[in-house]
Amino acid sequence: MVSDKLRHLFLLSLLLIYAHGVEEIVNGFQDSDSFMIYGANLFNTTPEIFYWVSHLIWWAFLPILFLLFNKKRLGLILMTLYGFVFFIELHHPIKGLLVGSYYPGMITAMLYPIFGIFYWKQIIKDWKLKKSN
Repeated sequence: MVSDKLRHLFLLSLLLIYAHGVEEIVNGFQDSDSFMIYGANLFNTTPEIFYWVSHLIWWAFLPILFLLFNKKRLGLILMTLYGFVFFIELHHPIKGLLVGSYYPGMITAMLYPIFGIFYWKQIIKDWKLKKSN
């Protein structure tokens, strides 16, 4: 079962995710990221359209995901899968280091590992609690 603390951490992480999206939009992430450019080419569209479609789906799905966390069996699995976002977003500061300058989304992405530590500690506690029940 998903603990209240983990639910609260998830809700707080939404603020970080949406702030991260604003930073990406303001600084032109869609025009500088190779995945956005590759995805746009793959779907024969522009990087801007590929960015908006992929990210709007993700951002709209997050509150729905929160509602699914209340399902006993599915909730902890979904919370664990969601936890990988804290690793995936590290590509922003890594690319910033590789290019030697600011990379769009880098500032808010540096908060992901800090937040992820608390999130993953709680996920592990919740899994251990589930096993003992």
